[in-house]
Amino acid sequence: MSMSSDPESKAREVVEACADCDCCRPPMDPPCAVFAELYRLWDRERESGEPISAESLRRMVDLCNFCALCPCPNIRADLIEAKTRFAARDGLARGARLLQDVERLARTCGMFPKILNRAAAGGVLGPLLKKAAGIHRLSRLPEFPAESFDRWTAEKNLGKTAETGAERKVVYFIGCTGRFLFPEVPQAATDVLQQCGVSVFSPDQRCCGMPPFLEGDRSLALKFASENIERLAGLVEEGYAIVCTCPTCAFMLRRVIADGAYYSCRYQEKAGGDEKYIVAPVGGKGRRQEFVPLSKTIYGRILKDEGYFSSIDPLARIQVAENTWDLGEYLLELQDAGDFVLPRTAVQKRLTYFAPCHQREQEIGTPWAELLGRISGCRLELIDGRFYCCGMAGIMGFKKEFRESSVQMGRPLFEKIRELDPDVLVTECLSCRLQFQQHLPYPVRHPIEMIREVFPF
Repeated sequence: MSMSSDPESKAREVVEACADCDCCRPPMDPPCAVFAELYRLWDRERESGEPISAESLRRMVDLCNFCALCPCPNIRADLIEAKTRFAARDGLARGARLLQDVERLARTCGMFPKILNRAAAGGVLGPLLKKAAGIHRLSRLPEFPAESFDRWTAEKNLGKTAETGAERKVVYFIGCTGRFLFPEVPQAATDVLQQCGVSVFSPDQRCCGMPPFLEGDRSLALKFASENIERLAGLVEEGYAIVCTCPTCAFMLRRVIADGAYYSCRYQEKAGGDEKYIVAPVGGKGRRQEFVPLSKTIYGRILKDEGYFSSIDPLARIQVAENTWDLGEYLLELQDAGDFVLPRTAVQKRLTYFAPCHQREQEIGTPWAELLGRISGCRLELIDGRFYCCGMAGIMGFKKEFRESSVQMGRPLFEKIRELDPDVLVTECLSCRLQFQQHLPYPVRHPIEMIREVFPF
């Protein structure tokens, strides 16, 4: 493969690797827009003899939303690397620069919620805002709440650390969508945790970094990630567990940012690696982590900490990853220990639960489905399928260049949900929620909201 640093060469590596394998051709169309385009370009090149153009390669890599449905981690990493090289060389579009800093954008919009909500509902201002931000004309702008979670947090004094000696204490990593668009979700999470006797600390935090990571803005993604890792690692040292209600945030903290950290020199020295063997994790979590020795002769050139986030302290990345929990996973463990008891209140509703892409990639099972299934009286149906994806990809589903692909990717899932025809559609991904609200008639709730409903407050 080419060792050139230009983005076209990296994109071409992906095309040739995937075309040579070809196993993703049937299952990844339509779930992944990248593979549909990749094979289309490859087939056209073979038929015509005309090489794939630089413009086509750029369009192809821009379709990657890092859903992680593809089976090869190196392929998705190479797509992001190509996208990052394109952005570094050619710059980001104005709309992408505006949308990728979700926290800053949401804070600004949150200052004028009534004005923006009226603009989104109609009039001339809405189309002008969409054009300025590069949002597709058919995309419905989200509605901004009158009060963000940050303001609610201040009123509840959740910005203070736990009292000394608290038996269970968590630092709540909320996520931008929950903080600024759906504050009822983190409010419900806080209420339920406190009902279980857990001390909840909601410190100052940045975006997890996924939006700039997807847009190819390496400097902003690294800035967000490094600030979060430094702060969260310090809190873990103080005895906090980290909980997330956003699966993308949890995926970033547990998998994406930590990628390669176990193979760093610092960690290998700590874990007992030597000149002959690499100590590699194979399962478990935290103190229950299991390891296997691998020969450096075979794996030494492959297993390295040279990825996107390798400039951040590897021990801090591991510390955060091993102490981050999906909230459903955390509550399920509390319930199994007898510290979280669901009330016997019956909920006579038909719920359809969808486990989003970034939840599935954490390989923690379906804790929310297990919890929902224990609510008395509720009839729960699961959408089971490895390749279902809503297609939203955070901010990408709003962009005019991506919306058509977004809808195409989500269509099989939309059809499945219509077939099930639930009273309530349940998913923990608030980006999925935005997408479902655009295309389906059903009320959408986070699982923690359904659990919050049955608690007597």
